[in-house]
Amino acid sequence: MKKRLSTYILVLFIFSFMSCKNQENKKSEIIQTPKSFKILDETKGDLDKDGISEKVIVYDTEKETDLGTERQIFIYKINNDKWELWKKSVGAILPSKHGGMMGDPFEGISIERNCIVINHFGGSREKWNYTHRFRYQSGDFQLIGATVNFGSPCDYFFNFDYNLSNGKINYEKKTEDCENESSKTEKEEMVRKLETLPTMNGFYPGNNELKFPKPETTIYY
Repeated sequence: MKKRLSTYILVLFIFSFMSCKNQENKKSEIIQTPKSFKILDETKGDLDKDGISEKVIVYDTEKETDLGTERQIFIYKINNDKWELWKKSVGAILPSKHGGMMGDPFEGISIERNCIVINHFGGSREKWNYTHRFRYQSGDFQLIGATVNFGSPCDYFFNFDYNLSNGKINYEKKTEDCENESSKTEKEEMVRKLETLPTMNGFYPGNNELKFPKPETTIYY
């Protein structure tokens, strides 16, 4: 009797284990990489504050543009224990050759405080770095933050931070003279609220202009 009971428990355990594995396989099988696409990066996190994590995948499409291959962002939600495509975005990830001498500019994607955060890096002697933050609101992913660093050693560096939610902008430029071992720092703050926030779909990093009136400086974010 004890032997029969032990066998029954073992069979039940194996069945439960295989059932769980099948459920996991169903979840993974539903996300099939589109034909000719390849995965560059992926992350998981709660984007709509419902307590359930979404999955974000960045694909290289192999579609040629003037600056390399196009990238796309696919966002998936769980529906009836299966991953289903929720949102798709083209443009927010720079093409494969946009980094210039530094190569592929895409550094990575993450989810922080319910926001999608995208990082890029590129340039030659003058290096640039972009960080863009998108939050799901008003039924879409809107740009709420942009940080840009740009410059080269023994010349100048500038840092630009734009909180699009409240319109606050901080700008800092540091000029370096290595030969005379001197430097100068300029700082400026201002508020520039946009009537409509840019959405992730169609957004192109570095293609958005903002001018500072006093130093007559133009920043591209």
